[in-house]
Amino acid sequence: MSSYYGAQFLGTTSEGSTTPSPAPIRFQRKASTGSAPPVPPPAVPPPESSGDEAEAPTPTTPRLDSSLQKQKTFGSVSSTSTTTVASVTPLAREPTRVSTLKREEKSKKLRQERMERERQELEEQRTSAAPQKESQEQHITLGERTSYVEEPISAQTTLERKAEKALVRRITNEMQLATTGAFMHPIAIHQKHPVGAYTPGVYRIRSLRFVEAALRRTLWALGKFLANRPIFAAILPILCFLSALSLPILSRNLIFVDMPFAHIFGAKSEIVTNGLGGLKAQEFNSTNPMFSCMNWRDPNHFAVLLRTSSLRDTILRKDAVLAYTALKKKLDHFPVEKREYLQQCSTECEIDKDMVDRIVKKSPQVALTYPETFVSMSKDSTNLTRVYLGATIGGVEIDTDGAISSATSLFMNFELKQELGGKEHDAWFRHFDDQILLTTAPNISIMSWSPENFRARVIETIELEYWQIPICAAILLGFCVVFSFGLNSYESKPCIGLMIFVTLVISSLTGFSMQFYRNLPIDPLIYPICVGILWLFQLHYSWSRYSSAAVHPTEKIAFILAHDAPGIVASAAVVVVTFLLMGLLMTNSHMVSSFIGIASSIAILVIFAILFISIFIFFGGRREARGVKWYQIFKTGDTQFTAPQLASFDSSALFGLHDRLIDTRPRATRAIGAFLIGRTVRYPIVFFCTAYLIFAAFGCSQTSVDIKEEYFLPQKSAEAAFIENYREQFGKTTRFLELVIDGSVEYHDRDVQNSIFEILDYAINEGFATRSANWLSEFTKFEKGSIYDVNPDTFVPVVNLVFLPSEPYRKFASDVVMDRFQTQIVKSRMFLELTPKGFNERVSLIETLLTKASSTHLPLSVSLPSTMSLRHDITVLSSGLYAFGIALVSLFIASLLLLGQPALTFLLLFTSIAVLVETIGYSYFWTVPINMVTLTMALAGNALTCVIVIAFCYSYLMSGKSQIRAGIRIQYTFQATLIPVLFACIIPVLTFIPILSVDVPLVYHIFKIIVLNATASLIHYLLFLPNLMLLFSEHFSFGCSSLNCAECCCDMDDESSIYYIPTGGRPIHPDGIYTQHAAYAYSVPKINAPPPHYLAIGAPPTPSANRVGEIYGQYAVRESSRRPRRHSESSQGGDVGATPRRDRDSRRRRHRRAVSRDSEIYEDLPSPRPATTSSRSNSPRHPHRPTYDSRQASRPQAYHYEEGAPQWRPYIQPSPYQMYYPGGGAAYGQTRR
Repeated sequence: MSSYYGAQFLGTTSEGSTTPSPAPIRFQRKASTGSAPPVPPPAVPPPESSGDEAEAPTPTTPRLDSSLQKQKTFGSVSSTSTTTVASVTPLAREPTRVSTLKREEKSKKLRQERMERERQELEEQRTSAAPQKESQEQHITLGERTSYVEEPISAQTTLERKAEKALVRRITNEMQLATTGAFMHPIAIHQKHPVGAYTPGVYRIRSLRFVEAALRRTLWALGKFLANRPIFAAILPILCFLSALSLPILSRNLIFVDMPFAHIFGAKSEIVTNGLGGLKAQEFNSTNPMFSCMNWRDPNHFAVLLRTSSLRDTILRKDAVLAYTALKKKLDHFPVEKREYLQQCSTECEIDKDMVDRIVKKSPQVALTYPETFVSMSKDSTNLTRVYLGATIGGVEIDTDGAISSATSLFMNFELKQELGGKEHDAWFRHFDDQILLTTAPNISIMSWSPENFRARVIETIELEYWQIPICAAILLGFCVVFSFGLNSYESKPCIGLMIFVTLVISSLTGFSMQFYRNLPIDPLIYPICVGILWLFQLHYSWSRYSSAAVHPTEKIAFILAHDAPGIVASAAVVVVTFLLMGLLMTNSHMVSSFIGIASSIAILVIFAILFISIFIFFGGRREARGVKWYQIFKTGDTQFTAPQLASFDSSALFGLHDRLIDTRPRATRAIGAFLIGRTVRYPIVFFCTAYLIFAAFGCSQTSVDIKEEYFLPQKSAEAAFIENYREQFGKTTRFLELVIDGSVEYHDRDVQNSIFEILDYAINEGFATRSANWLSEFTKFEKGSIYDVNPDTFVPVVNLVFLPSEPYRKFASDVVMDRFQTQIVKSRMFLELTPKGFNERVSLIETLLTKASSTHLPLSVSLPSTMSLRHDITVLSSGLYAFGIALVSLFIASLLLLGQPALTFLLLFTSIAVLVETIGYSYFWTVPINMVTLTMALAGNALTCVIVIAFCYSYLMSGKSQIRAGIRIQYTFQATLIPVLFACIIPVLTFIPILSVDVPLVYHIFKIIVLNATASLIHYLLFLPNLMLLFSEHFSFGCSSLNCAECCCDMDDESSIYYIPTGGRPIHPDGIYTQHAAYAYSVPKINAPPPHYLAIGAPPTPSANRVGEIYGQYAVRESSRRPRRHSESSQGGDVGATPRRDRDSRRRRHRRAVSRDSEIYEDLPSPRPATTSSRSNSPRHPHRPTYDSRQASRPQAYHYEEGAPQWRPYIQPSPYQMYYPGGGAAYGQTRR
């Protein structure tokens, strides 16, 4: 194909000199609208006849000879753009007939006359061009011309010549793409599509069409506004932040640090019931001495523990026992006045307490059995009383007779009255501390427990965690500033790093201030920091990523916001809606405050990212474009920027600008992406991912719920040491389960008795309990050996008057509650001594017991005093599943509405589920218990997971038409998101390290959850997402290479050309190299009526009707069944009639083109087919004095005209289309080896 579109006529004289041809033909914009011309325009003359042809009789002959028509169609001797007229030599042979001689002489004469006439015309044209050049006439622009024939060479400016040259070259490229696309669609029907990493994928994301268009247009206008009015753009985010701070400022009196237990566990009772109980019955008189445990969260419980310094020593010696009794007496009789501070129990209970004190006092002289001992209540030793010592003496070793051989600890506890005021409570606490300090004994350590000390230590821990936040902020500041430096001083922008840090701090303060009341956890707010690092550094690095061509800074920031920011806005909307719903629908205060804090932090974060950070990105990029280094504050630099290329928003031009600006040079991030999807590592990745998921599922099935008081205390604190020693010395006697039948039950009924016994026997038979302490079973034994007649009328009197007062069963007296008339039992309790299995699996055991009780209509309630919160243990998993279910439903609906890709929704849901399972599963291997705090952190980590998945998929889908293969798109995705994702997963983990100095187990657990969540998200980003994306590109809706691509929801974008290109014509090289592989198709716009200023170009005649039917028959059938395509904002649909809105939009576009047509310099469009030769060889050139080489072979004419042809269409000789895979090998035009 000629390098210039048009026919350049060159003539030669008999002496061999070259004469210039008439002025070449240029393409002009059509001035009027209308349908495609069925015949060539009158200003375009038909091609000249060749020298071998006979003279046409008249120029208006309607038909040509068929042979002559064939010669004109397929290129005769003089049908090229550079027509060569050579001198005709006489014939070599002698004539044999007179007619032959006359015909030859006539042809020779005609040729000579024609050559002489052409020589004269060229000479006249050359002489007339000289004065025209001197007169410097005004050059007529393309929009003002009405003729398709080029005027003589005028004195146009260099800028105008370059503009026309670039415009013609752009028309050439787009016509070539459209013609190639029309060929590729039907040919791909018969070919097998390529599979693997280089399968075509989706061109762009599809959400709600009007929402997406409005969002991009708004962000484009916002980018222009903040570049021109940066101060006004920064006012809105600052006002949002100040409004968020106003809430805690106005309620500052309510802000204080307190214990978080009520916030975490709630205010409900720790007794779990099956809901069959009636009204609240009377409480038990006292605790059972055999089953008592320290209540750590009760503000009225105080305790003292005496323990020997050596394990070989015994506490039951005289000095230790005297110290124990003296201290207990001083604390029991405070104050000296008659008013008592301690809670008083029943008479029998007080007698037992005094008996225990006496036994302990005499323990150095007498032998005691354990855990129960028998003492005489009379002088003759005939009346023996059973006394329980297991709650007072700990660390006991017994001999073969069951007697105590040694003991290591003594325990005493005190319970204050509930009605005590604050002054009395403080007075008791001061007296308690003074007596502990005054009491000493050799080789004895005295440890105390008081609610005030416990509360002070927990609050001190929380405050210490707050004091570590400035250190964490300093580390975060260092990372932000360091990673904002580039390869040189021009690309370095430390100011942007500083503003990123300020934005992250503002986001955290906003999330913290949304919950102005106390007990707000600060640990979940680390995830908005992770999200902010990803978004802000992604925007920061996008400036350098779009550096392949020079562009005005204002237009570049508007392009970045319009092209990249919709993904950030969409992901922010998904995350904010999800966590807001979770916070509104949950009942646990800790989860509610955490989720609402995260939602508010991310909401203010996206506002600052768009309106605040973008301003400093623009400032930094503008200084870089001026050639100013980052430390040259007062230097202005070069302010002559490239002229803007887009006068207004246009989606087609926006995505075309992306393809021109994207920097696709080889770099490490793209190499990592290519490596991770390579065939050599694909199977190891699949094996690793499978094993990773299997181990996570196993760990998730083995994890257990656990929360303890010592998790909130420093490991070296006195309170933590007291709890540890108490569990060590008395742990075996405190692991019991209390079952309360709350209501009037017919205990004398055999069926009721069997139901109760079945519940207790189940726990023992399954290994959850060792034995049961049950008054009902003891009564049945008593009933069998008793002389009393037990019936429904005498059951309650026998139990109350005969059974409970007897000595062997007096220990059950506090376990039965009668009504005030002593006629029925309204409440009773029983106990199960748990095994380690029963204690670890207490949740499933309690749920089973409650289910069995409900099936027999027993009003059963259960409590476990040895745990910190039984209700928490039972409800934490159900609350977590409920919250996660809300998150999944919200993610499903919001992602479909805002992103419009079912496969993306699947990836989002799969990754969210997998990351949560992996976080919980591997926490089991890292000895992290699951409780409300750690589970909330794991659920909050879903914010980071969702943002990473959406960022990956959005970058993949928006990689542009120049990167049409899935493998190349994944490389682009890694180029756009790898470094921000690494920062988001690593920097917050390193920032959290100073908080570990608090030395609290719960802080370590939270840190491990953060590490596990960040690791799981990073593994999915590196290994799962690329290969899953390839899977969808090959087989599912992401892979739009199949014939029914228009039917899938993620359809290809119909980016129609702004030039009028009719649909008639034939494909190029139907039997050439294009038929060996399926090709990526650019859709051709279906336009019947050309828009204004569009160029109509004639099409070459088709070689044969059969070939046209063979190629376009199936294509027409497929096009008729395809649903209508959705056009972009700038596309013109020819099938739709004119409307006022369409006419108004057309006038606006004509006005914009008229303003920018003459001053805008177009750059070359990047072709999706890398040519093997220079682009200059196929681009039109401005005419200069052309020369002719007689050795050059004749080439076919660029445009052919056939009278009677239905349409005009360009005939373009394409360059070979080649796609190179990484590692070598071409997909088109070459055979892979």
